[in-house]
Amino acid sequence: MQCREHCGACCIAPSISSPIPGMPRGKPGGVPCIHLSSDYRCLIFDDPRRPKVCD
Repeated sequence: MQCREHCGACCIAPSISSPIPGMPRGKPGGVPCIHLSSDYRCLIFDDPRRPKVCD
């Protein structure tokens, strides 16, 4: 996947109702996922536990 540099919108904007590792209740929209790195990359991108909604 080709990500836009310094964006992270895909890890911030959507609400996720399914469990995420470390976020058992998912996350509300507008809140950064705890797996968004300081350089705006998904830290669990290759992890099979990553929610399907993140595909």
